[in-house]
Amino acid sequence: MEKQKILIADDSEMNRALLIDILEEQYDVAEAENGVEAISILSRHRTDYSLLLLDIMMPVMDGFEVLAYINKYHWNDTFAVIMISADDSPANIKRAYDLGAFDYISRPFDSTIVQRRISNTMFLYARQQRLEKIIAEQFHEQENNNRLMISILSHIVEFRNGESGLHVLHVNTITKYLLKQLVQCTDQYPLSKAEISLISTASALHDIGKISISDEILNKPGRLTAEEFEVMKTHSMVGANMLLELPIEQQEAPLVKVASEICRWHHERYDGSGYPDGLKGDEIPIAAQVVALADVYDALTSERCYKKAYSHKEALKMILEGQCGVFNPTLLLCLQEIADTLESELMETSPEQETKNIQDIRNKIDYDRLFSYEKYAFLSCKQRHLQLLYIDSLTSVYNRRYYDEHFQGSDDIQAMAVIDVDNFKHINDNHGHDIGDIVLQSIAQTVLSCVRKTDAVIRYGGDEFVIIFFNIPQDIFGKKLERIRNSVDSLIIDDHPELHMSVSIGGAYGIGTIKKLFKAADNMMYQSKKAKNQVTIYYFDRNEDNTDNI
Repeated sequence: MEKQKILIADDSEMNRALLIDILEEQYDVAEAENGVEAISILSRHRTDYSLLLLDIMMPVMDGFEVLAYINKYHWNDTFAVIMISADDSPANIKRAYDLGAFDYISRPFDSTIVQRRISNTMFLYARQQRLEKIIAEQFHEQENNNRLMISILSHIVEFRNGESGLHVLHVNTITKYLLKQLVQCTDQYPLSKAEISLISTASALHDIGKISISDEILNKPGRLTAEEFEVMKTHSMVGANMLLELPIEQQEAPLVKVASEICRWHHERYDGSGYPDGLKGDEIPIAAQVVALADVYDALTSERCYKKAYSHKEALKMILEGQCGVFNPTLLLCLQEIADTLESELMETSPEQETKNIQDIRNKIDYDRLFSYEKYAFLSCKQRHLQLLYIDSLTSVYNRRYYDEHFQGSDDIQAMAVIDVDNFKHINDNHGHDIGDIVLQSIAQTVLSCVRKTDAVIRYGGDEFVIIFFNIPQDIFGKKLERIRNSVDSLIIDDHPELHMSVSIGGAYGIGTIKKLFKAADNMMYQSKKAKNQVTIYYFDRNEDNTDNI
């Protein structure tokens, strides 16, 4: 069997030699002469190691500094750390444990004790990791089940209400974008990422109380009478009470608490003119305020049995002019800030848009299911080989070969973007190539989530990506590139929240040859890189023949 690897970080050659002599028969042992060298080795190969034996007193970077660095970047999720030192004072031992050390071995070394402590540490660490993985999997499974049940329940309500089936999805999306913008606009509502996710999920239950309203009122094609409207208004209280009548242990769940607030108060208005309690201002929980605005926007822009859909611009105008009640001024500002994003995002999820794209999508590789066994197993060996031939193994988007073989010589491309990751060398140099790979994977998937399935995302080389756009309106093109930039700018890598990523994007719009568009987009990308985290676009004139002056 392959031996487990141990890294010894100690400035004393004699101490390293003693430990190697004790351990080399059972383990594969590597050495580092100081803390800086240990960090350098681990930044490149930390997944190879099961254990770090770390001395405290070292030049350049002592053991506690190394341990703090490992703890900061969660490297101890990959391997265990045992401190080794002649100083076994309680203060040192406590500090080591506080910084994430798994154990502490004092010098001089006793071979039997060293072997036993290392063996026990590896066993307990592996067991702890397995338990944490099981708990995490169970948690995610429970979260997915919660979302599934909420989705089913909310769609039952929608079905009775004759709505499109997308209302819950739209309210969730609008709520999420409003909350993200809100925390950027003001410190008044300090919501964490987890709280934003919780509120967005709970928003699906905002109209659950409508299950108690009769079909005659719920789906009446004309205007409700005063008496019918009073009945309709009861849905907010009914929904809240349904949740508050759950068993006591379920009532205490954060999701239920937030959902009950949203159910009861998502028809309140900032000036106190809403129902059921006539709350004013921030007497209304911020979760209910945000869902109220999201609900109104989607209701206006969606067709109902009693009205036609308003356009995006008309809906914004009506909300900002107060035709739908008074909302928190800060939230109205946030709505204006994300207006372009909402228009393109919700347009893409409309039934009409989905139907329009079906024929185009049919002949494209479905990224989300490319490696799904159920589909993959039915492809011939040759087909599987060809698909893999054109997919970048790291990021799972198209590769340079796909670009060269499918687009060289094309003269009917409408728009193109070239994307370069800002400061990527700095990320690799300071965090290691493993983290660099994770950054590229995350950015690639973020870009994919921002474009249509009919567009082609390509890893052109290194940290540079190319997007080929088909049949995209000019006004949507610029918004799309800004959406990509914003999405990457707000991207958070799990376990590495200290990393800030951004991209410089160059775009070229106007039907022409691939060479012409690429040259223009590439030049625009270098313009963007001068300031970084920018989008610069070149729009061709209809009669323009070359890009020599770009």
